[in-house]
Amino acid sequence: MTEPTPVGYYEFLDFNNPMTDETAERLVAKLAATEPSRVLDIGCGWAELLLRLLAACETAVGHGVDHDEILLQRARDNARHRRLSDRVTFTAALGGDESADLVLNIGAEHVFGTVEDALERLRPITQPGGRLLFGTQFWERTPTPELAAAIGPLPTLPALIDIATALGWRPIGLTVASADDWDHFEFGFLADWEQFVLSDTTADGGADRARAAADEHRTAYLERRGVLGFAFLTLGRPQVVQA
Repeated sequence: MTEPTPVGYYEFLDFNNPMTDETAERLVAKLAATEPSRVLDIGCGWAELLLRLLAACETAVGHGVDHDEILLQRARDNARHRRLSDRVTFTAALGGDESADLVLNIGAEHVFGTVEDALERLRPITQPGGRLLFGTQFWERTPTPELAAAIGPLPTLPALIDIATALGWRPIGLTVASADDWDHFEFGFLADWEQFVLSDTTADGGADRARAAADEHRTAYLERRGVLGFAFLTLGRPQVVQA
């Protein structure tokens, strides 16, 4: 079925990935401790994690890239409200020669293609000695054939780390989304539809369509809950490539 665009357009989410505030705070603290001077977020959405990092790193500058202008406007508004506009820019495309000592690519490897494509392309964008926070899905448990067909090919967590190391990265941190992270994300995503269902007073069938879309999405989520995982993998780029 074709899902209607949620009225609020991610209104109830702080992050467009399985991440609670507690998980974000841990990641921000660890990344801020590396004292980055430039943070680049590729597939930033409304750039919540980027803005939190800039707030924690008072001398750093940032750049967020996303194709969705609605989300970028939300990012610009949030940056202005937090008095960070002078330290962050947003564009719809990545410059050809951009690099940073801290790069974020979370749930957006599709910008480059496959996981392997993304990790290959992100290496020259990450400065030698820098860090990449790479967020992507993996199979936490063996999926049913139906779920595997619906989601598509994904690595296991060990295979994901093996891919990264084979491409020259050093894995120096790992956070796996918890059930609470996932529930917070998925039910936050559903909240746009559910709020519309609860508040709609028209008789044009909009609430019925939103209800059906929400029910379908929730059922699919509960079927993959505990099977589909999400890893926030902190990777380091060595100063010297080993032979």
